[in-house]
Amino acid sequence: RNGTLLAFSTHTEREEVLSKVLSSPLPSSIFSSSILGGSTSINYKKFMNNLRAKITSQWVQGKMTNFDFIMHMNSFAGRTYNDLTQYPVFPWVLADYESEELDLNDPSIYRDLSKPMGAQNENRAVQFRDRFEALEQSYEMGDGPPPFHYGTHYSCAAYVLYYLMRLEPFSRLALSLQGGKFDVADRLFHNVGASWRSASSENLQDVRELIPEFFYLPDFLVNSNMFDFGTTQLGKTVHDLTLPPWAKGDPKRFIRIHRQALESDHVSRHLHQWLDLIFGYKQRGREAVASLNTFVHVTYEGQVDLESITDPVERDSIIAQIQNFGQTPSRLERKPFPQRNVVVAFKEKGVDFNALASLASMTPPFCVVGAPHRVYVRVGAIDTCKVGMAGQVDSSVGDLFLVKGQLIGVGRTCSLILPSKKYYRFGGPNNGVSVHVAVASARHREVNKVLSIHDGMHRGPISVARASLNGLWLLTGCIDSTVRVWKYNGQNMQLQATICGHDGGKITCLDISTVFGTIVSGGTDGKILVWDLRTLTFLRQLHHLPSPSSASREGPRKALPAKSISINHKNGNIVTLVHNTLCVFDINGNLVAKHDPEINFDGSDIPSCAISTDCPEWMENGVVAVTGHINGDVRLWSIDYDYGIIILRHTIPERVHSCPITALRVSGDKQDTLLIGDKSGKMSVCNTLKLEQLNANELAAVVEEAFEGEVY
Repeated sequence: RNGTLLAFSTHTEREEVLSKVLSSPLPSSIFSSSILGGSTSINYKKFMNNLRAKITSQWVQGKMTNFDFIMHMNSFAGRTYNDLTQYPVFPWVLADYESEELDLNDPSIYRDLSKPMGAQNENRAVQFRDRFEALEQSYEMGDGPPPFHYGTHYSCAAYVLYYLMRLEPFSRLALSLQGGKFDVADRLFHNVGASWRSASSENLQDVRELIPEFFYLPDFLVNSNMFDFGTTQLGKTVHDLTLPPWAKGDPKRFIRIHRQALESDHVSRHLHQWLDLIFGYKQRGREAVASLNTFVHVTYEGQVDLESITDPVERDSIIAQIQNFGQTPSRLERKPFPQRNVVVAFKEKGVDFNALASLASMTPPFCVVGAPHRVYVRVGAIDTCKVGMAGQVDSSVGDLFLVKGQLIGVGRTCSLILPSKKYYRFGGPNNGVSVHVAVASARHREVNKVLSIHDGMHRGPISVARASLNGLWLLTGCIDSTVRVWKYNGQNMQLQATICGHDGGKITCLDISTVFGTIVSGGTDGKILVWDLRTLTFLRQLHHLPSPSSASREGPRKALPAKSISINHKNGNIVTLVHNTLCVFDINGNLVAKHDPEINFDGSDIPSCAISTDCPEWMENGVVAVTGHINGDVRLWSIDYDYGIIILRHTIPERVHSCPITALRVSGDKQDTLLIGDKSGKMSVCNTLKLEQLNANELAAVVEEAFEGEVY
């Protein structure tokens, strides 16, 4: 998803270009005429208001995370990652940076979201109120600017660089801002707790809020580039960020708990009050004054008409003031934001089954809705693979998907094109692929029908192929260890690059994420290589440490082949299976977790394939990976982030499969359906258990577990 920011010199130019764009056919955009009911004219303001109302309704109903909703509001208000002066703004949500442990169910650990940062401490709030009244008197007498509470802002380019100074390219931008050297060490971002105290109570010039990275990016907390930030007056060298005690010195733990706090029930109940301050009716006017929420007048949209200022010096001065001292987001609402509905499944009298529908979209993969600490999957349907089997030496399933509830599988030498319901077939003597019909339709009534043949795509037989989820890209791996990247438009196959890096042998597994622009390849040489889809260049190798049992059996010199690789499309994590070692790496190649060393795969339970779910890292209960085994077992795994190990959460109890599992796919918008195929051609659909399906004893046990609560 590549976005381009267009900046115009005048408001008139912007409106003219927008009008021309909206009068053009936009079939692939949100303005598509099919979405608009066939209308050819687009009222931009009305359309965006309707879209915002729809998104707000989804959030209120619990169908969207707090993080995603805040990002949507930032986008509607003109905030973007592409502009440091209008960077997305996020709230401080926690007020406790001293405790050893955090109980996210304790309201006292949270910041008061009904008040701006300047009003968090009453003593400081009195001083801001006195300032406003003094400026108001002067303004009424015709002297001075319009009154305000704060001479600084909660969001500006300098604050963004303050937070992101350890991360390029922001490090260089910070140096540029400070004239070629970093600011004085005491003024740098070196301690989260100290920054909270400064912004909430100690510093009259500091009312800053946070940025999105505090909720998903641990990398900005670490000085991995080894910059010299100097030493504070107390003699402390500024290096990695000093984290609160409850983070246990782990940046990933800090981000994970911080995100869990943002998504907590307490914040969900009160977030609308903060939205009122930043994007809503308390942003301006009497409500803003009463809420201690007014800033210098030039920071507000529409308060300065730059096009009417003819003096270039004055114009540049005002622009510099706006850019350097911050800009208030566009106001989105003139009435209060609605409060989010927060429901719980378990109450004193039992289970509220009516609440489960609201909890479903926020439940981690394969966890029971209403009881996310429980993972339970049952077989729902069984079928036999019939598509793409012709000419195959065995009956192995290679790929599978659901079409209107029907399970469709294709053979081992096939890869599905999901959007068009077709499949690639590879491995033939033509060293290429053919495109076939996977599901009969009005246009293509015959399943397995050949639609096109593409010869000579490699110099040798293709050993593996993988289509992107959107069907626009195809990866092919050859027995000569090369990988080729293709674009497929439904008719033509266009070679984009040949990428080489494996040490001989065939390519055994491939995956691609267009969301993160990532390609991953694995081969019999045991290497797992990561490539950039945008530049089609090498990024890094994922380094595995084989389990002790593997190393002792295979010896130090023999390469252990890569069996499976799979990308998490929510956070970019990569699940790998090299021989019998299951690992999870983050998008930057750091090892997140490895399967518990106490679990030794041996004999019949050796894993044959693995797949990643789209579980976000902050959902600690969620299943992150699924493995199929040579004895037909299917196992679901989570991560213990504190110890960096992958732990077994569930083994599917029904022994439907009795031979090696060859294909897995996680299906459904809620990641609650698992599709399985084996070497004999047998396929099964497994669904996450629902609370309604539990017996009385099982339900009582789940209720008791839920009331125990969790402390972080």
